[in-house]
Amino acid sequence: MKRRTLLASAAGSALALAGLESHAQAYPTKPIKLLNSSPPGSSFDTIARAACIEAEKKLGQAIVTDYRSGAGGTPAFVAAKNAPPDGYTLVVLSLSTIRQPIQQDVGYDGVKDFSWIASLAEINFGIVVPADSPFKTWKDLLAWSKANPDKVSYGCPSGLGNSAHLFGAEIAARENLNWLPVPYRASNDCMVALLGGQLTFAIDTLISIAPQERNGKVRLLALATSQRSKNWPDVPTTKELGYDVTIESPVGIGGPAGMPAPMVAQLQDAFKFASEQPSFLNVLEQGALRPWYMPAARFRDFAERAEREQKALMSKYGFAKKAA
Repeated sequence: MKRRTLLASAAGSALALAGLESHAQAYPTKPIKLLNSSPPGSSFDTIARAACIEAEKKLGQAIVTDYRSGAGGTPAFVAAKNAPPDGYTLVVLSLSTIRQPIQQDVGYDGVKDFSWIASLAEINFGIVVPADSPFKTWKDLLAWSKANPDKVSYGCPSGLGNSAHLFGAEIAARENLNWLPVPYRASNDCMVALLGGQLTFAIDTLISIAPQERNGKVRLLALATSQRSKNWPDVPTTKELGYDVTIESPVGIGGPAGMPAPMVAQLQDAFKFASEQPSFLNVLEQGALRPWYMPAARFRDFAERAEREQKALMSKYGFAKKAA
């Protein structure tokens, strides 16, 4: 009896393993849910939807967006962390994923609780003034700032402690300036305030700046990037202006931690295919977004480095939570 029981148990285990292997090989067999921490029409949404349209062609299943905006994206990230690692729940990952746990207890680890599958594009930022501003160049703004140290304010979309604010704070610290950061919930609010004369300048995403610049309402003084943009070839980068400070802000796709390696590789390859398609690249170009594909290993390496850098930067300016 014992021998028969052991044989039956072994046979059952073998069948179960075979079933799992068959399931893994067949993946995906149903639509995939993509959690997005930003609302429809946002930069994250624009990138993710354009990529998913192409990735679906490789995966053979629809990728359906589930918007979970608000609270710094925490609802989306917590839901992704708690989902089974079966490949049917993915999430849009960005610096926001990493920053939230540094600021406060949010119920997830910004790196360890996710499978970092592939980055797709980078959201670039620029320093911008109204078109009727007396500042024609970065040097003009810098000279006026030094002559009027208490009169300079700059707009920070997405609030304090995020990319625009910390970038401006670093530049101000290096020049020993007293710039006043003014937080806004979103780029639209920031741009309205800038055009209304309430700000000296703003640090905003190029996807938000581009329509205003095309309509002649704003002037770009510098790009917070490591290389110039083909959309604005005459606008210098902050690196060219002497600051080793940029905003690296990739946006990509991830899932819960513990996803099987073959599944991660399959998704990575599908999104690599998506990142190379003309339709996807055209969407990026229209939005002044830069292609930035990274496979899973490099994307996770970036996340680990970014976590260290963001923790140091946010601690410096008082935005990191106190250690227990």
